[in-house]
Amino acid sequence: MQRNWIVAALMFLATVVCNASAAQQDPPNPLTSKAEPPSIALSPAVIMLKAQPGASSTHELTITNLTYSRMSFALEALDVVIRDEKRVFVPAGETEGGIARSAIFDPSTIELNPGQAGQVRVTLTVPQQPTVRAVVALFHGQTAIPGNGSLMVTGSLGTLITYNLSSDVVVAVDKPAVTPQTETSNLTFSEELKNTGTEPVVPHGTLAILDDQSGKLIGRVDIEPHRLLPGEKFNCAVEYPNSLKSGDYRAMISFEDEGGVRTSAIKFKVQ
Repeated sequence: MQRNWIVAALMFLATVVCNASAAQQDPPNPLTSKAEPPSIALSPAVIMLKAQPGASSTHELTITNLTYSRMSFALEALDVVIRDEKRVFVPAGETEGGIARSAIFDPSTIELNPGQAGQVRVTLTVPQQPTVRAVVALFHGQTAIPGNGSLMVTGSLGTLITYNLSSDVVVAVDKPAVTPQTETSNLTFSEELKNTGTEPVVPHGTLAILDDQSGKLIGRVDIEPHRLLPGEKFNCAVEYPNSLKSGDYRAMISFEDEGGVRTSAIKFKVQ
């Protein structure tokens, strides 16, 4: 039951860590500021490391209580593994070759008044034969606060820490697909990316629309970076924000990462 709760909390993580940058500024007092809804902020949201087996590192994490209640948290580490091409968060010690079991938190618990920020240091050691490349340092909420109606909820969030232990960075790119523009929707391109190497990678890219006859550039859209752990798959969908007049076009989609640049193309027609 506890593990299910942890997994549910981490699914909420992706939306909560967007507030992480707020922790680097003087936190607003939730008792006097009504501009922002109550929240919890954690900084940094992600730590990326290059290391070797046996290496240790220590990191300071800052959590800020932007709710109206005094909040308490217990610290724990979870290994992030890929199963069926998706992330699964596994309690420390349950994965052979995991990194989470080495975690030492100082302090191991923390309490914060409304508007207060606090720091926790986490030390992690890579085992000699590591099988994972990512850990979540989780602030496990211990305080129940009012949710919708009579529902009581707790707030938990964590910092993702990734490890690159070699230069084996490989991203496989599938053939792109196109969804035509309509009166109510934009032209959309999608392409599946899969990390087939052994190390985490953060590809970023560009979509370019060309006139298929002249080769003239019609428009360009930047593709936001997306982190992929080894074995993880992601379907990247990109909207072209402008309407195209009738004609023949070619879309060029390029992704760049430490392993190089990968470009694919697809021709399409606008009626």
